[in-house]
Amino acid sequence: MVLVLKKVSILGSTGSVGKNTLEVVSKLHDKFNLHAISCNKNISLLHDQIIKYKPRIAVITNHEKYKKFLKEYGYEIGVTRILFGDEGLNEISSHDEVNIVVAAIVGFQCLKPVIDAIYANKTIIIANKEILVAAGEMIMSILSKSDAKLLPIDSEHNALLQVILSSGLEYKVNNKEYYESNINNLTITASGGPFIDLDVSEFKNIKSQHAIKHPTWDMGEKISVDSSTMMNKGLEIIEAKLLFNLNLEKINAIIHRQSKVHALVEFFDGTVIAHMSDPDMKIPISYALTFPHRVYRSPSKKFVYNDLTFEDIPISKFPCYKLARTVAEIGKNSGLILNAANEISVEYFLNDKIMYTDIPSIIEEILNKVEIISNSDIGSVLDNDEEIRVITKKLIKEKYGAS
Repeated sequence: MVLVLKKVSILGSTGSVGKNTLEVVSKLHDKFNLHAISCNKNISLLHDQIIKYKPRIAVITNHEKYKKFLKEYGYEIGVTRILFGDEGLNEISSHDEVNIVVAAIVGFQCLKPVIDAIYANKTIIIANKEILVAAGEMIMSILSKSDAKLLPIDSEHNALLQVILSSGLEYKVNNKEYYESNINNLTITASGGPFIDLDVSEFKNIKSQHAIKHPTWDMGEKISVDSSTMMNKGLEIIEAKLLFNLNLEKINAIIHRQSKVHALVEFFDGTVIAHMSDPDMKIPISYALTFPHRVYRSPSKKFVYNDLTFEDIPISKFPCYKLARTVAEIGKNSGLILNAANEISVEYFLNDKIMYTDIPSIIEEILNKVEIISNSDIGSVLDNDEEIRVITKKLIKEKYGAS
């Protein structure tokens, strides 16, 4: 019997999720073959990954970095072909030989390759919550008409999935009737970020270098800022509603500073089952890759159970979380508006052009002034997203003098 390895494409291999995925795929070399990787700007690390992991294809989406890379290394490095941009992402997302697409590109750029992968009936392992927030209804509509599979690797949603399957239920993405009839409540956890104990009166003094220092997870700058504002947890509430489609009052988040309990599921008989693990992204990544089996072996060490604490989220302190819960209730393109306005606001904050406390104010103002509509296709989603970004930049320039 010939063993056929599953071929994996990693979109965003130079980010934290991409790097962890490469390690897992490398360790499970008897089950997976790396087909392709991609990056936007970090071509130095991409080159190192090409040399170490030898994918068939590497894609660079930034044109200037692509030209620089070709000048230094050419169109091929050993067995690896170098491709550019959206066409390259499309090839590695929908190629006939590819079985699994890991969507680890941060932000909205991940939308089209994920749609391409769905149309090509791939297993999509998704780390990008922004596109589920911004275009979730459209994605679910396309997914329902395909044979593709969508698996989350956010630690919280992956934990919810593991608990649900371990309890004898099935994974029926977005199936409201099924989950409403079997589950009472879903709860995800938040570490609290770097400012959970900081008095809200001090938030005006927060600078970008403070916000990117997450106390538990090693993440990129944008996601770290989102974690600090609790927007990240709000986006995860929207994602949980999309994946499991319970009424919003049945989906909640709590502060758990130790980051060892990632999610809890309450069933109708009063039983609450929690998922626990050390904060290691390789655990949800490996589970999604080998779904529904557990194959990956983490380094052996004793799990520490003591000093586990839980607290309510101080919602008045983190208005971004409250805004996201409102958006989860509204639906339609409100998630797109929230996501685009947040991405632009965080970008300006990271460049020290607006204050930390301006981020939720800008998002709320954009939500209040932009029309709520339904986007039915990728073209309308992309146009609407660009429109919101232009409006947000204009508002920031007019109100805060930032260009």
